[in-house]
Amino acid sequence: MGKKPPKQNHEIWNAVVEERQRISRELHDRVLQLLSSVRMRAESCRRRLPGNRGALENELHTIEENIDKAITEIRNLLTENQSLEDLQAGSLERRLKQELDIFRARTGFKLDFRCAIDTHKLPAAIERELYFTLREGILNAVRHSRATELHLLLTKTANGCAARLRDNGEGFDAASSEGSNHYGLKGMRERIRKIGGELDLHTAPGKGTEIKIRIPFAN
Repeated sequence: MGKKPPKQNHEIWNAVVEERQRISRELHDRVLQLLSSVRMRAESCRRRLPGNRGALENELHTIEENIDKAITEIRNLLTENQSLEDLQAGSLERRLKQELDIFRARTGFKLDFRCAIDTHKLPAAIERELYFTLREGILNAVRHSRATELHLLLTKTANGCAARLRDNGEGFDAASSEGSNHYGLKGMRERIRKIGGELDLHTAPGKGTEIKIRIPFAN
């Protein structure tokens, strides 16, 4: 009676296999391509050593950017696959506070975080995707925006919840081809869309960046 039915064991094993396959696909599509690009650019640098110094500096800068992207992708994959014990229900506010405290200590940022919702009442899927989306937004602001202040607000709405993440950094042109997927915005939008929500971006060069998220709860 203490043993699990064979069917349940089979389903668990299939789930494990599918997850491993997903991770492999993600590593191939999101990390190996970046590392391959780094390899080719390193070779290009080697061939240009006797030549133009300016061109070499540009290649090295691109290599640094691609390595940073690869590190970020690997870190995200590892974080996303934490056990359910690390993503306990109702832990959203606590985990965001921990993230912000770490960044405050490292960067000296002025960080303002207010949570006006009961995170214990959030559906698990919403809590998970909202956490990873906001975490990505915080990381982007700390690493790339050249901001000195970051404000995060979580609030209730008539039929769900909302989040607003705002910095006073340099901003960027969201209408440009690069801006449309600036530092993983496409992935952030996909996460929020997956749980039925919307993510809006407001930014311009020299104007800082504001991300607004609205998520309705199912009836």
